[in-house]
Amino acid sequence: MLALILTIAALLLVLAAAGFVYLTAIVNAEANRDDAIVSVPPVEKDPDAFMRALAGAVSQHVLSGNEMAILQNGVEIFPALFEAMEGARHAIHFSTFIYESGSVPTRFAEALSAAARRGIEVRVILDSRGSKKIPPELLTQMGDAGCQVRWFRSVKWTTWAKYNHRNHRKLLIVDGKLAFTGGVGIADEWDGDGDSPAHWRDTHVSIIGPAVAAVQGAFVDNWNEATGELPIGENVFPLQVPAGDVGICAIQSNPTSATSDARRSMAALIAGSSRRLWITNAYFIPTPPFLKALCDAKARGVDVKILMPGPYIDEPAVRRASRRTWPALLRGNVELYEFQPTMIHGKIVLVDGAVTSIGSINFDPRSFALNAEFGVVALDPGIAAQLEKAFIADLARSRQVTWEDIRRLSPWQNLLDTVCHWIRAQL
Repeated sequence: MLALILTIAALLLVLAAAGFVYLTAIVNAEANRDDAIVSVPPVEKDPDAFMRALAGAVSQHVLSGNEMAILQNGVEIFPALFEAMEGARHAIHFSTFIYESGSVPTRFAEALSAAARRGIEVRVILDSRGSKKIPPELLTQMGDAGCQVRWFRSVKWTTWAKYNHRNHRKLLIVDGKLAFTGGVGIADEWDGDGDSPAHWRDTHVSIIGPAVAAVQGAFVDNWNEATGELPIGENVFPLQVPAGDVGICAIQSNPTSATSDARRSMAALIAGSSRRLWITNAYFIPTPPFLKALCDAKARGVDVKILMPGPYIDEPAVRRASRRTWPALLRGNVELYEFQPTMIHGKIVLVDGAVTSIGSINFDPRSFALNAEFGVVALDPGIAAQLEKAFIADLARSRQVTWEDIRRLSPWQNLLDTVCHWIRAQL
C-alpha cells in the first residue's frame, strides 16, 4: 500500500512539474516576442517626430510646457519630497513599492501624518509585497492622523492569480500641480549621497506643468483598483499652466499582454538611437529580442553603454541572471559596466543627447510583462546633458566587463547563472 501511495505521489509531482514547464514555455514564448519596429524617426535627425511616434506607440501625448528638475540620491531627493509635503495645501497622493523601517520611513510617516492633521487630504498606496516590512506602528500613526492608507493587491483567495502583478510605481503628487517620480523607495538605503555600500545611488525627478496630470492619472489608476474609488475632482486634476520648455511623454504601463507600454517605449528608444544609447538599470536582464536590438544598434554605429550594479546588489540572483546575457552582448561589442561603490538603483535611458527616459521601469521581464510601472520620456537637451554628465561620473567609479570575466566562471557558476536566468524570466 505504501509503495502505491508513493508511486501515485511521484506521478502527481511529475505531472505538476510537466504542467509548470509547459505553461512556462507558453508564457516565455510571449514574453520573448517583441513587436518589430519597421520605422521610427531617428532621435538625432528629428527629436520632435521621434517623441510623437513614441507617444503614439504607448497611446499617450507629448505634453509641452513643463519644468523638470533632476534629483540625485537621497541627499537631494528626500529634502525635496519633505518640502513639497510640508507646503501642501489640498492633497498629497503617494504610491510606492518599497516602504520599510528606519529613519527615513519614520520621517516620511511623520510628514504624511502632519499633513493629514492640518486638514490635507492624504492618500497612500503601499504594495503588499514590497512594503511588507513597514512597521505596524507607522501604519497606525498614519491612520490615526487621518491618512487613507491602502494596500495594493493583498493576498486573497479570490485574487491570488493577480498577486504576481505588482505595483512598482514610485509617485508623489502634491495639490495636483507638483509631481515626483523615479526609482527611490522609502528605506534608509536610499538616504545619503550614493557614496557608500549603506547608501544607494538613485535618481528621481520633479515635474511642474501639464505632465503632472499624467503622473496623477497613474496614481488614480492604482487607487481605483485598490479601493474602488475614482477621485477625479478639481483638486485632483486642477487646471495646468505651462511652467517650462520640457516636452514629456508619460509611460503608464499596465501589462495585460506580451507587449506592454514599458516594453514598447524601451524598444522605440533603442530603435530611434543614432549616436548614443546609454542605459543605467538596476535589474538588467534583456530578453532575446532586446539583446538583438542592442547589438543591432551597436552595429549601426551607436555608442551603446550599459551601467549595472556590481558587487553591491540587493538581489544577487539578478546579477547571476544578468550575467547569462553578457556573452551575447559582448559578441555584439556592447559595452557593459558594473558600478563599484554601492548599489545603483536608477532606471535611466539617454538617447543622442536629447531624449531621456526615467522612472521605475527595470530592463527585465518583470517590469515589461508583470508590474504596473511608470516613467517619463523627456525631450530636452539640458536635462539630457545633466544626466549624461552624471553617467560619465558613474562610469568613472565602475569597472568594465570583459571576456575574461566570462572565462573565469566555473561550470557550476554557469549552471547557477542559467537557472537564475530561467527563474527570473518566470517571476
